[in-house]
Amino acid sequence: MKKTFMIVLVIFLAVLTMAFQLFAERGSHGKSWSRPPMSFVNIYRINGSIAAGMKGRVWENVYVTGNVQYRDSISDLEFQAGAVYMLPFKVLFFRFYGGSGLQLSRNEGFQYPYVVLGTDFLFFFSEVIHPLSSGMSPKVRGGFSFHF
Repeated sequence: MKKTFMIVLVIFLAVLTMAFQLFAERGSHGKSWSRPPMSFVNIYRINGSIAAGMKGRVWENVYVTGNVQYRDSISDLEFQAGAVYMLPFKVLFFRFYGGSGLQLSRNEGFQYPYVVLGTDFLFFFSEVIHPLSSGMSPKVRGGFSFHF
């Protein structure tokens, strides 16, 4: 448990360090990058149920995330909370991001920390969630993403 918490903490600090370096480069070279949206609302289907998530910008390209999904098969509500760093540039029309977080369950409480890599394009999104727990395989989710 301590080991996975330390891994999540190191990843989060690495993301913040990268953000500070990019801000310093941006200021010194005078580059103007396209400003990312203030927030995203994601709607997707997983395990036969519709789920929702939100990303809210807290500082330049750093977003706080939250996803809620109901698993009817075991009558459980799962909540994922974390932070992601969105790269400050687009590749064609794709915006890439990465970060980490924790998954909580109504029935079980804390389940596991995870690392997420994703992309946002047009009005769609796609994410790969890799649980930092032994014996668990990565999850993929994708759906609609609305920016505002």
